[in-house]
Amino acid sequence: MAVRTITRIGIVALALALLALIWGLTPIARLANPEAVAAAMSGVSASPWQFAIVFGCFLAAGLVVFPMLLLIIACAAVFGPGLGFVYSSTGLLASAALNYAIGTWLGREVLLNALGPRFDSTRSALMRRALITTAIVRAIPGSPFALVSVAAGASDIRFLDYLVGTAIGIMVPVVLLTVATEQTSRLLTEPSAMQLAILAGVIALWIAVAFGAQAVLERLAKGGGRGAR
Repeated sequence: MAVRTITRIGIVALALALLALIWGLTPIARLANPEAVAAAMSGVSASPWQFAIVFGCFLAAGLVVFPMLLLIIACAAVFGPGLGFVYSSTGLLASAALNYAIGTWLGREVLLNALGPRFDSTRSALMRRALITTAIVRAIPGSPFALVSVAAGASDIRFLDYLVGTAIGIMVPVVLLTVATEQTSRLLTEPSAMQLAILAGVIALWIAVAFGAQAVLERLAKGGGRGAR
């Protein structure tokens, strides 16, 4: 094994150890809930540098594997549906690009040695119809945002295909979470049957999209398996 590869494996191992220390010894774990993130985000809402700060939060969140869904909810709650949508979409795309670059620099062999089968299965899934598969994976709630980005970078997926797929896919969670957050706020302040119905409809739609995306992804995987044979 080349010295450069060994060095990069060591860097990944050190990064994983630091990640564990960050989650174990810093207050970041206490921030991993919607109320705490929204409270922290509201502290920057009056700053003229709010976009830059939120942008930096998304980049940092991608590096420490912080749940992106919480940041989307916080942006919608603090900045409103319009600005919240813009901030979340921009931040997610920037984080996706950064982690893609990290994956490209590390390479497949390094990540396979460091992360094992989970990385390889993610990479294999993304290799099938890269743009479409990336979009579908991004639309699934709770999919590992950082891992998908790094795996894509370590694959032969073109950056443009990956970024366009990501841009299409994140529209689902960003739009639905933004609308759901707004409707929840309205339901708490002006409760009505209509507000409740809209919120229930948004939740039902997201569940349907999640199951649909998972089904399409499995179908693509089976198709890829038949093609390989």
